[in-house]
Amino acid sequence: MAIKRKVCLTGPSRLTVAEELLRAAGCDLVLGKPADNFPDFHYERKELVSLIGNCEIVFPVGRDFISGDVLDSCPDVQAVVKSSIGIETVDVDAATDLGILCCNSPTPENYMGVAEATVGLMVALFKRLKLNEAYMRASGWKEAQNRGTLMLGQTAGIIGLGRIGQNVAKRLGPWGMKILGYDPYVGQETAAPLGVKMISLEELLKHSDVVTLHVVLTRETRGLIGMRELKMMKPSAFLINTSRGPAIKEADLVQALNEKIIAGAALDVFDEEPLPINSPLRQVDPHRLILTPHIIGTNPGSLEAGQRMAAASILAILDGKIPDTVVNPLAIARWRERFWAWQAT
Repeated sequence: MAIKRKVCLTGPSRLTVAEELLRAAGCDLVLGKPADNFPDFHYERKELVSLIGNCEIVFPVGRDFISGDVLDSCPDVQAVVKSSIGIETVDVDAATDLGILCCNSPTPENYMGVAEATVGLMVALFKRLKLNEAYMRASGWKEAQNRGTLMLGQTAGIIGLGRIGQNVAKRLGPWGMKILGYDPYVGQETAAPLGVKMISLEELLKHSDVVTLHVVLTRETRGLIGMRELKMMKPSAFLINTSRGPAIKEADLVQALNEKIIAGAALDVFDEEPLPINSPLRQVDPHRLILTPHIIGTNPGSLEAGQRMAAASILAILDGKIPDTVVNPLAIARWRERFWAWQAT
């Protein structure tokens, strides 16, 4: 079986580092067409299938969803590789059934950047930075009712104790905050060295002064926080989401903020991205809701590191090797059977 080393960057491509590395390794790149309206640009299904053609690797660049139907229509595809941590734009279950590997790129620059940003959002909320900055720009000065809250002794609840959640905990511990955690896949033995006490989601919501989400998007986490959960929180508590927008029911959060069910929130991710101009989130009191455009944890180092990790994963797969970045290990046996059985003969 001949390996063509064809890689499709769905485009519009801005992955210049990855392109250089793949070309230098002898890969034949198929680049998506440029678009003036990136990131709103999306391919029609037929266009995407035609673009991928007989490529062996799909490297999604935009927000196009790589569906099982698309993958099934492109029988040469061995893997879908992303240069970010999130891989929700790929039908991983369908890929697994087809024996197609799915890889992400969890670089330290990426997950530490998000952890730093999360702590920054906590500070902004507790210290009421947006309110006081706006008050001063309107010729005001300090007022007793605008004072912030001391974070020392407050309780932070971390939902999702993966790489990002663990690094948030590492940064909060020295500040003298109590840290609670909820993650059905992480035990107390992992959390204890971080100073985190693992409890149920309900107990975490009831006792936390700030709740921060660090989850991947799955059937379990979609809509994880709705009105029922928001009403469990303290009226003085804050909610932060730097993970995936659909983990929170946006309409419920808007209502909770408008009715002062919780004190405030900060969002860097949304159900629909870019956030629509007419989104009700934009109408919430800006002193109580911080909105950032899915960028707060991003830095030049994270972008380049993600491209390098993705390129390394691609080259490993094209050589018949399994990179550490595979998120669907159940696909490996079928992948070997479909694409690499000839090696054993």
